[in-house]
Amino acid sequence: MDSLTRTGLVLLALLGAHILDHSLNQPARDLPALGGVVGVLGFAIVALAVILAIRRNPYAPEAAIAAGAATILGFVVVHLLPDWTPLSDPYWAFDADALSWLLIIAPVIAAGALTVAGFQRLGGERGALPA
Repeated sequence: MDSLTRTGLVLLALLGAHILDHSLNQPARDLPALGGVVGVLGFAIVALAVILAIRRNPYAPEAAIAAGAATILGFVVVHLLPDWTPLSDPYWAFDADALSWLLIIAPVIAAGALTVAGFQRLGGERGALPA
């Protein structure tokens, strides 16, 4: 299994765990509907990047870069910034436990790794081309 596929699958698993954490571990609170839409779209973008990586599609590196960067941006905007948009669900605003924080940090790290893997693949492909 190549690095794009492996890293993408890890990110998908962490996103799934983050969703379960929202449902099963966090205190009941009103969540922004728009934040949920962003989450579903983000999951779909990462899933598409993984499918492209599995199929060894030539656009897989670009998809990985976009999915990773979008995931980082989504987590920062929705969960880490103060309550400033209809997307906001800041973890600072409620008593999030260590597991909830871990399931914020780990997907962001995995998304960064996916972005790096995409850039590495692009660099390797360009390096393999005749000058």
